[in-house]
Amino acid sequence: MNIVSTVRRIAPDAHQRTIVLIWAFWAIALISFQAISVERVRLERPDYAVSWSEWETDANNNADKPYLSDRFMNQQVAWDSEYYLGIAVGGYDDPLAGTATDPDTGKEIPRNYSFFPGYPALINLLAWPLYIFNITAIARATLAGMIITLLGTLGGMFALDYLVRRTYAKAKQRSDEATSIAIRTLTYLLVFPGALFFAQVYTEGLFIGTALGAIALAYRGRWGFAALLAGLAALTRAHGVLTVIPLAIIWWTSGGSAQLKLLASGKGAATLRTRLTALLPVFAILLPIVVHLLWRTSTLGEGWARLQDFYFGRGYLSILETVGSWIVGGAYAFTHGHEALVTFLLDRAAIFLALAASIALLRRREWAIGAFSLALVVASGLSGDHQSTIRYMAVVPALPIWLAGIGRRAWFDRVWVIGCVLLLGLLALLFSRDFWVA
Repeated sequence: MNIVSTVRRIAPDAHQRTIVLIWAFWAIALISFQAISVERVRLERPDYAVSWSEWETDANNNADKPYLSDRFMNQQVAWDSEYYLGIAVGGYDDPLAGTATDPDTGKEIPRNYSFFPGYPALINLLAWPLYIFNITAIARATLAGMIITLLGTLGGMFALDYLVRRTYAKAKQRSDEATSIAIRTLTYLLVFPGALFFAQVYTEGLFIGTALGAIALAYRGRWGFAALLAGLAALTRAHGVLTVIPLAIIWWTSGGSAQLKLLASGKGAATLRTRLTALLPVFAILLPIVVHLLWRTSTLGEGWARLQDFYFGRGYLSILETVGSWIVGGAYAFTHGHEALVTFLLDRAAIFLALAASIALLRRREWAIGAFSLALVVASGLSGDHQSTIRYMAVVPALPIWLAGIGRRAWFDRVWVIGCVLLLGLLALLFSRDFWVA
């Protein structure tokens, strides 16, 4: 009887099964579309969507890139996938990655230093049991990367579902309405064009799983696990350090500071356990900062910062560089055809939508998610280079939450979902094989 009760307690309920089914259907549909479409569609070369896509879409562009040339799940690897797979298989100093010359010092820096270690480390770890399959090391890493990305996306969906349902429960609205809004939010998350990267060898899936998971666990008072996920988020992307913002807000609004003051005053009986319990949230809040600083001051982190500066044109709150990049990008878009103009406008639309969504949540006093989302928008939008914004905005939780609220109007629901599915399909097609755009 105890075993039966335990199984019933841990078995997913109907709502959770619905989330898994939505995730599974989306992943199968997207990956299948990528596999089938490239066999039926031949796109014209070269592409001028961005300044570098002319040579990236050359038929022989990947000839000297072994990590992007393996035939296994080749539609799910492109661009930065080369670095994640390279670090996982060959390490940061892998000679196959090549180097970039620092213009200030003349020093050669391995290009693998451009990315954080969390995702490649997990790929390397998961690749070990995959030795049972008779496939190449790159194929094992690709499969491991896809598993991690997809499971991270599923974890992020469960966390986002909890956050949405929590908000509606707090407002004392009907549970069926909360469930409806939560499902709509998850659907909007997955149909947003940038959600393509939640099913590729990229960090977006792992990031939403760790960052949103940390926030959801903090709300539930599970600060130890929240610290673990926040630390992993900080090792996954530079933006992971921003999890300090929602965790601090959750702790402060739940009376954490008052509890610390009470312990400091010495009033009442405080055991070692109660003291540690009171300090655990502080540890969880500070951990992402500590992890980021340890990385940033390491040799790898120093190389990362230099490459972000001179190789990728990015940095912390690079306002002047951002303005200049927008101007140059706009000039390029208006002089290089419709593909360049559409790419530029989609990126701009994504950032303005995410900004509006973040402000809307703050106005609704959803402080933790709203502030975290705004920080993500500002950090990404003012990082320098204007490109890839639609991908960066895909991880902003305020965006699907806000749009799901608007989506209660039937006409908006249909227009948004259909429009985004078409754009998502187009981006998936362009990402596949060796025909890439930004």
